[in-house]
Amino acid sequence: MNLKKIILSQLERYLMMRQLIKFAIVGGSAAAINFIIYYSLTKHFSFWYVYSSAAGFTISAIFNFTSNKFWTFRNKAAGKHALRQVAKFAIVMISGLVINMVIIYFLTDMVGIDWRWSWLLANGVVTFWSFGFNRFWTFRHIIATDSNGLSSE
Repeated sequence: MNLKKIILSQLERYLMMRQLIKFAIVGGSAAAINFIIYYSLTKHFSFWYVYSSAAGFTISAIFNFTSNKFWTFRNKAAGKHALRQVAKFAIVMISGLVINMVIIYFLTDMVGIDWRWSWLLANGVVTFWSFGFNRFWTFRHIIATDSNGLSSE
């Protein structure tokens, strides 16, 4: 392997690690937003917890999409392409929620792990799963390179 390929490989790993860290920050912030809205509407405003949950999920998903699009993945697509991204993101979010629920149910009810540990493990799996799909499918773009093969990002 020549030096150029080694350097490009290292830069790509650094970019992915940086994106993963940003993705985790956005995800943690979105989870906090979701929980704060859920808790506040239910506890302080006497909303039915199902409605509170839907409100928290929706607002945190909007935050999650915008933050990941513009900060984590620095994606500038607009118009129809952006609408396709929203649809893809919704598919990733909803399928991630289903995967999360299945893992939690399985680990808690079938394996006998405490529900808090099940939640933690499920969210860990879904975080990496959704990062992969959002990076390589939802926010995928072609990185322009110069004549030396170096990324312009």
